[in-house]
Amino acid sequence: MIHSQKLKTNTQHAFEWNIVTVLLVSLGLACFVTSLFLISLFTSGENIRGSWILIIGWLGLLIFQFSWYANPLNLLALLLLHNRPATSFLLSSLAFALATQTFLFFEIPTSINAEKIIIKELGLGFYIWYMAQFLFLVATVVELFKGSNK
Repeated sequence: MIHSQKLKTNTQHAFEWNIVTVLLVSLGLACFVTSLFLISLFTSGENIRGSWILIIGWLGLLIFQFSWYANPLNLLALLLLHNRPATSFLLSSLAFALATQTFLFFEIPTSINAEKIIIKELGLGFYIWYMAQFLFLVATVVELFKGSNK
């Protein structure tokens, strides 16, 4: 009887963690998708939407701006979330650190007369994308603790 009760409590506890993880990942995905439709960068030229950054952001590698690479890292982290929570946590932590590099990004070089587009302000799209990165990181922390409580 006591063993059955203990097993039931452990199962309920694990189920609650799964709900929290699913909620965090779902909110993170909703934030990510929403950020694609919003302006992420207000610049001296045209304002830039998140969808455009998703398409061309990989080119940041050429100017030592690695924030875009948080996206594939978090995708990999989410794929490994349940089977390898420690690896998932490390990948998501690295992704969050890379996403934070955006705060150090002030200009975009162009190939036209070596001019640069000045970033005047980060837009709502950026902050919602950044929230997605944070929610993914928190989801990996939840899974990591869930695994350590088994």
